[in-house]
Amino acid sequence: MDNDPFHAGEQQLQSLFAVREQLAGSRAIQASLPPGFAGFLAELHYVVLAVPDREGRIWVTMVFGRPGFLSAPDAMRVRVAARPDAADPVARGIVEGTPIAILAIDLSTRRRIRVNGSVGRVGQSDFVVDVQQAFGNCPQYIRPRDVKQAVGASGEPLLISADTSLARRVVAGADTFFVATRAASDAGGDMDVSHRGGPPGFVRWDGECLIWPEYRGNYYFNTLGNLLVDPACCLLFPDFGTGEMVVMTGHAVLDGFDGRLRRSHEGMPMNGLVRFKPDLLMSRTALARP
Repeated sequence: MDNDPFHAGEQQLQSLFAVREQLAGSRAIQASLPPGFAGFLAELHYVVLAVPDREGRIWVTMVFGRPGFLSAPDAMRVRVAARPDAADPVARGIVEGTPIAILAIDLSTRRRIRVNGSVGRVGQSDFVVDVQQAFGNCPQYIRPRDVKQAVGASGEPLLISADTSLARRVVAGADTFFVATRAASDAGGDMDVSHRGGPPGFVRWDGECLIWPEYRGNYYFNTLGNLLVDPACCLLFPDFGTGEMVVMTGHAVLDGFDGRLRRSHEGMPMNGLVRFKPDLLMSRTALARP
């Protein structure tokens, strides 16, 4: 990694919001796992993963395991001793050399780290991620809760359409979702997956599209910078009340980003809005009911 970890899309938004000079050459994003990351990984019993498929779509999923199923053999590798269900599109994308993103998050303690890289060795029940970027995020906007895996959660995902009651109900009540994006090809096509949170209703349907506010954050603009250069993305909405998850893959555009902070309808400072149109939607049960 050179002296600046940010690609052209991220840099453009940083310049727009007048933070480019202070972030240029930032060491917050490392090319290996910083001290302490391995210990945090070992505590977790779930992880969020994102990969592209052969058609260029992006997919995101949650994978569960006993604490210790995530480990770091060294600062350049993360081992995941679990695999998504075979029917999950992410499972088909775990192939050596494929770009992959990891969001290691503990919603109960509001801690999270992100690891972006490529799939290395792939075994029957595990795989290794070769680290290219690793960095932490603050706990801002994370809604604390315990998460457990549902028993017997495997099975063929159900394809649904955007106008089904399930998709609309899960989105309407959501205070948490995960968003996967991809950098442009000149940046290696690197994957990234991040968390978004807010009060229930902060994401809303507008016809066939979803709209959500991008609240003020650390100004790295990892997700938004990716969308600026490649609109492909995938959203995962977990319903912690019913145990269902809705996954949507499609394309997003930035709306109202002019360098000025505004207020969302909840009164929170935001950089602008994101408008997302899903192409394919899936649902499945993978979370335990309370």
